[in-house]
Amino acid sequence: MSSLQCTRVLLVGLLLSCTAFSQGPPGQRPTPKVSVAATETKTVPVQYEYVGLTAPSKTVEVRARIQGFLDSRDFQEGSYVKKGTRLFTIEDSNYLSDREVAAAQVEQAEARLHLSEQEVNRLRSVTQPGAITQRDLDQKVAEYQSASAALRLARAQLAKAELQLSYTKVDAPLTGYVGKTLKEPGSFVDAAQNSLLTIMQQVDPLYVTFKVTESDFISWKHDEADGTLRRIDGDNQMRVEITLLDGRPFSSQGFLDFEDVNLDTKTGTVELRATFENKDRTLKPGQFVKVLLNGWERPDSLVVPQRAVGQAPQGAYVYVLDAENKVESRPVVTGAWSGSDWVILEGLSAGERVIVNGRTKVRPGMQVEVEDPSAAPASHGPNSKR
Repeated sequence: MSSLQCTRVLLVGLLLSCTAFSQGPPGQRPTPKVSVAATETKTVPVQYEYVGLTAPSKTVEVRARIQGFLDSRDFQEGSYVKKGTRLFTIEDSNYLSDREVAAAQVEQAEARLHLSEQEVNRLRSVTQPGAITQRDLDQKVAEYQSASAALRLARAQLAKAELQLSYTKVDAPLTGYVGKTLKEPGSFVDAAQNSLLTIMQQVDPLYVTFKVTESDFISWKHDEADGTLRRIDGDNQMRVEITLLDGRPFSSQGFLDFEDVNLDTKTGTVELRATFENKDRTLKPGQFVKVLLNGWERPDSLVVPQRAVGQAPQGAYVYVLDAENKVESRPVVTGAWSGSDWVILEGLSAGERVIVNGRTKVRPGMQVEVEDPSAAPASHGPNSKR
């Protein structure tokens, strides 16, 4: 036998001996070790999570209210401007002339009124009987009244001319971001189809809209009515927190202030809206955020660690140990998460033992060994997945 053949025989023998050693005596399998947790009831805060979209609290179309040619654009596109900041200037020469004409007409009307007033006073000062007729006096009084009405009309025309002149200066109607300009200097604008100049958005405060499923919405109302879900400290305003795309929480807390009156029949959802302060303008409209709806608590809730709950095509389940440490698969109805725990609505009773660690090593009906309860439990941190 060659040296190469001898080497092969030795390797085969070594592998067979290792395999036999590792398998141990036939028919014996080590009892799986698991860690368990006892179910308990307590009052837990309830938090719901949704995907939200930021939106401006106000959106205003900036439009021309008169016709003319744009003289200038007085802002930087996309900039943040204060209310009253000059945005556009429309050519004002025609409107200046109209105001001068109206002012002159006011002066003429004032002069005619003054003359009519003097004539009426002069006739009324005549005391000699028969010197003037009543008809002459009535005519002069009518002329005075007509002159007075003409003066009011002239003043109204002047006010209108001044108003039209003021429209040549287009100022920001709110404090916020101004978008792209839709008309450049030299363009002809009017109060009809060519009126839109730009669009402004107010971002402080800022809205966050999100949609709640019909089942969640009905559950809220039902659970609040029967007392299984209650507001924390009787708070009438629902507190809302948001987390940005990079995972950082937004600095300020918002409050729920709008609930759509209609259910969206296409998606089966109800739209809700929260308002946030955005003084440093960290958020811009159109951002996706994670919405955390707080403000509720569920008293006398049965909870288990999140890692104790498994998912199957038939639904959620847990492994329960009986008095002889035999495994039973128990279907459960889950509620909301509460920190590292999961609220169980149906399927378990207080004090039952559920397997937390070692679930993948067991099957229903199997006998298991419970690890020392004094050992450090496994982590059930917030990063546990549903």
